[in-house]
Amino acid sequence: MFKQNLPLTHIASKSSRQTELRAIIEEQTEKAKKYHYKYINPNAVKNIVGKWTPVSVWNFSLLMECFIAVLNDSGSSIMNAKGIYKTDIAGVSDALIGIGEKLLRNNRNYKSGSWKLLNELDFDITHSCVEGEPVETMVKPYFAFEEFHRTKEETRIIVHATVARFEGTIWTISFPLQYIMQGYPNIKNQHYGYCHKIALLDENGDFNKEYVYVGVTGRNWLQRMNEHFNEIKSGSKKLFHQTWREFTGKKNVILSSELVVGDHNFEQIMSWEEDFVDRYMKSGISLNMIPGGFKGMHFLHKHRLLNSDRVTLKERDMALVEYQRQHPKAGIPNLLISELWKDDEYAARIICGSEGRLSVDQVHEIRKFNDMAIPLEKIVELVNALNIQQVQRVIKGQTYSRIH
Repeated sequence: MFKQNLPLTHIASKSSRQTELRAIIEEQTEKAKKYHYKYINPNAVKNIVGKWTPVSVWNFSLLMECFIAVLNDSGSSIMNAKGIYKTDIAGVSDALIGIGEKLLRNNRNYKSGSWKLLNELDFDITHSCVEGEPVETMVKPYFAFEEFHRTKEETRIIVHATVARFEGTIWTISFPLQYIMQGYPNIKNQHYGYCHKIALLDENGDFNKEYVYVGVTGRNWLQRMNEHFNEIKSGSKKLFHQTWREFTGKKNVILSSELVVGDHNFEQIMSWEEDFVDRYMKSGISLNMIPGGFKGMHFLHKHRLLNSDRVTLKERDMALVEYQRQHPKAGIPNLLISELWKDDEYAARIICGSEGRLSVDQVHEIRKFNDMAIPLEKIVELVNALNIQQVQRVIKGQTYSRIH
């Protein structure tokens, strides 16, 4: 197993420490390359996670290999620099014993296009490897808690690797565990379906709400993700890109990118995207500007941006860029402003901040004088309002209703 703590001396110079660190990493990498992998396929790790692995592809492959072996042999589900441990949640350790062998068998018998991976147990594996923080890999056993169960159709084992920060904001990359395991088949005409999510946390650090962008590609999903990030950095006006920029750098936010499916043909991935975008649009949390799948192609065709409602993904993406140019405000409102608007103090500053608007104190005075049955003309005079109509609208609750 590769070392979690590197033996650097306190008296060594910065240069010598860096040299020693490189030597240790190179040594670990050589060991990882020569290791005989039973569970993890390093080539698949390179294809699914690529440069976003928290350490090198080889060292991450070896770490995951060791962790799956521990799960399979003993049911221990926590691994960090201090050691390997079993959880004290009743029944979890026993349920995890043998899981590695089950996953390998499931990969060998996997039916392409179903996206229903092993659904006997519902759990995630989280791996945190952010510079300056403890390294830890552990199981989140949803199957042990009735309230956290995913539906049978969505049950699968997901790896969540917290690997970096965007200007101080945590970012996690996620993918189905079985996609990086031995025996997962090479699939012809492969299309990927992915989600980028922006999760908002409350003042206690608990999950509050999230916004989701759903996308598909016929190329490697990492290539498409790199393109998204380049567009975000270059100032793209697309709703997803704008929103990601707005929340980057904030402490009460978690950014994530998840590969959800990776085994669909074109027809299947269009159906998948349509279902997912519809779901999130209905919930009011979608960052997609138009419907997904063939429904989205039909939408663009109706707007005379496509010659047909059945085109390639490249043609659809080009039409979407043009749609965004013609409709720069398409999609949901500015999410950051939307969240701020829930703050009464912020709302009061905006509502009462413009010239010609009533102040918070004026609004309070109007309501107080009205309760005292003072005539409207006198209230206008007392509070220095613009006119009787302005006072009437406050009293009727037509304006300044957020001011309490």
